[in-house]
Amino acid sequence: MTDPVPLDAPDIQDVVRTRTLGVAYVGTVLVVAHNAQHPAADDWARYCELIARHQGTATAQFVLAEGPGPSATQRQQALNQVPKDYVIPPTAVFTESSLVRGVVTLFNWFSPRSMRAFVPGDLRGAARHLGLGEDQVRRLVAIGEAVRPAVP
Repeated sequence: MTDPVPLDAPDIQDVVRTRTLGVAYVGTVLVVAHNAQHPAADDWARYCELIARHQGTATAQFVLAEGPGPSATQRQQALNQVPKDYVIPPTAVFTESSLVRGVVTLFNWFSPRSMRAFVPGDLRGAARHLGLGEDQVRRLVAIGEAVRPAVP
């Protein structure tokens, strides 16, 4: 757990905290944090709206996945928000779950090397994948922890 961060910093926009996930757009990085539940349909719809809004400016995604993450249908809904030729920006997923890490690897078969899963704490690996500094990734972790909803 990192120190809490203020979510009203000038580079943090579109903060959304729902029952099952939290999202913040930090500079040009979309930060997503799932709690231990599957994302609820209405929560996922709000996330998809943000994808559509930031598809032209997002340079990376950073995900804290406490639980199972989105279903195959939800992943397709997210992909439907962008043009067919859209290149998914580098995405780092921090998760303890070997199952989720396997799903991320499988997803890479369809979107070459854009997504990689990391065990929490692998700041160096995530930073290298996202093209950011370790301090930047550390801040993204803190922001993700700040927006991630608690399990009810």
